[in-house]
Amino acid sequence: MDALHTEGGSDREIAGFWRRLGAFAIDSILLGIVGWILGALLFDTFARMGAYAKLIGFAIALAYFGICNSRIGGGQTLGKRWLGVRVVDAHDQLLSLPRSVLRYAVLGIPFFANGLPLGPKLAMSTPLGYLLALVVFGGMFAIIYLYLFNRRTRQSLHDLVVGSYVERFDRAAQPVPFPVMWRGHIVVVALLAVIALSAPAVASRFAQTTTFAGILPLYHTLSTQPHVMTAQVVRGWSSFNGGKATHSLQSSLWLDAPLTDDGDMAKRIAQQMAKADPNIANEDVVAVTLVYGYDMGIASGWKKHGYSFKRDELL
Repeated sequence: MDALHTEGGSDREIAGFWRRLGAFAIDSILLGIVGWILGALLFDTFARMGAYAKLIGFAIALAYFGICNSRIGGGQTLGKRWLGVRVVDAHDQLLSLPRSVLRYAVLGIPFFANGLPLGPKLAMSTPLGYLLALVVFGGMFAIIYLYLFNRRTRQSLHDLVVGSYVERFDRAAQPVPFPVMWRGHIVVVALLAVIALSAPAVASRFAQTTTFAGILPLYHTLSTQPHVMTAQVVRGWSSFNGGKATHSLQSSLWLDAPLTDDGDMAKRIAQQMAKADPNIANEDVVAVTLVYGYDMGIASGWKKHGYSFKRDELL
């Protein structure tokens, strides 16, 4: 069994997959409770912040994991403490606070940055788009891959960056040689980074296809509407029991005010979509979903109302 060599004491087992996952699940639930309480008290404030509400959630998570996993917290969050594991370095020493903060930043940033409303042009073939793809998709793929398949040292990307390990702290193990990660994992992570970097170029090519024709102008039209913070536009279709397919133009609008029940606003938006879409003749239905709420990353709360209009009602 793999173990971590300690100085001046008995060795500790490296924490297994399920024990680490369980500790993280407990910590996520605890942070979710904190986020839910804050969201209940400050719902409108967070809703008006839009994507910036994630900064609040990230700051809370960064402080919690950064402090608890450092020597200040004994290398243990509450989840780790309850399941008998802790974070240490290669010499079995607890991490300094800056090192622990960096460790969580590498883990947290890809997930908190996912879904940021940068707009289609910025998210595609631009330097910012490539950087975001590398950080978000490359980071998430690498973290998940290493977490699942690096069974020898159980280090994921954030552990490798700061040289940390998660060890069992509830019992000692027999001394064994210090485990070394299989170097093939580095090659796989590099390949995942290359795949992630190709995402903006692939998205740019899709945007030029007939399926997405007119989507970008529609996005810009909707994004400039009063009370609309961010918008999403897609084309879809549905068929029931093998019948004729119903084609639809769909939008979701995240608002800065509680206007989800404003049917007149939804119809005005649908009319603008119908007029601005060069392919409206191919659509049967225009659907509008008005959304008001917040997403802190650690917790979210939404109020939604969907509206559907036949094409002929709007032209």
